[in-house]
Amino acid sequence: MKTRSRALTLISLVIGLALFVFLVSQVGLAEILARVESLGAGFLLILAISSIRQLARSLAWLRCMTPEDRQVGVFTVLRARLGGDAIGDLTTAGPLIAEPLKVMTFGRRLPMAALVSSLAVENLAYAFSSCVMVIAGTLALLAAFTVPDSLRTASWVAIGLVLVVLVGSVVVVRLRRSLISALSAATLRLLKRERQWGEKLERVREMEAYVFDFYARRPLDFLLVTLLEMSFHLAGVIEIYVTLKLIGYAPTLAVAFILEAVNRVINIVFAFVPAVVGVDEAGTGLLATTLGLGATAGVTLAIIRKARIFFWIGVGLIFLAFRRSEVKEEAGERVEAKG
Repeated sequence: MKTRSRALTLISLVIGLALFVFLVSQVGLAEILARVESLGAGFLLILAISSIRQLARSLAWLRCMTPEDRQVGVFTVLRARLGGDAIGDLTTAGPLIAEPLKVMTFGRRLPMAALVSSLAVENLAYAFSSCVMVIAGTLALLAAFTVPDSLRTASWVAIGLVLVVLVGSVVVVRLRRSLISALSAATLRLLKRERQWGEKLERVREMEAYVFDFYARRPLDFLLVTLLEMSFHLAGVIEIYVTLKLIGYAPTLAVAFILEAVNRVINIVFAFVPAVVGVDEAGTGLLATTLGLGATAGVTLAIIRKARIFFWIGVGLIFLAFRRSEVKEEAGERVEAKG
């Protein structure tokens, strides 16, 4: 399984890099380098803005925990988020490996069930806010710019599908419909493995109950988490606006908003591509052309964003290394205590 995963990671990375090289050659390496160089020390400002995004989602996760569990502090949550996302960004598994790793990074500081449940709530809030962001950005694109008929049709179809997901999610939470556990139970019965997985199925039910209770009984926390997720997206819009300004373009906030909305789609749909290399440059370059900025602006923006991504990947890997040494020390202390 590990061999297959590594092979898929390598294949997707090679394809992404090939697409990246093609786009750079088409747009012009000299022009891109000139734009990137004009950013200069402004990259530090980009990192500062992006740090707001990291902090916003970390605080959102912390707020999704119970008051007792919040004692772990925001730095512990931030470290777990960055560590998990670092590995997720570097592999085709994406969230499938990133989310469990975030939970594992806590070690024995909090119960596993509490971590999984609170993380599920935060991810649901992020997904909901991203759907709203995508709908708003797509509507802004259709209203303010001339797009090909095929793209316009596809956009309306996408809006319809996202709306179905949003409304369905709201109905499920409001009516406390345990769809995940019901589907899991049906699958286990079909495979005749209900006995072996009974305990894990019960944990899924507990997680669903935690999610339902959070939205029904903790309105203040729900409001704060919503504001934090909105801050995450707002910081993304500001980051794009500032980046384009620093490299010599004159975008409007509406343009930056649309670019960030589409970036949410790229990150979700192509999560299996390591660091979304190639596809980010292609998608952003195409959209930037539609918005009147030109392909060079989009590709350069994506490349600078890639540099920011790798900065946080590096930070996350450092945190994981420190956490690994801490785990070894804790294991050694337990051995000494037993002796």
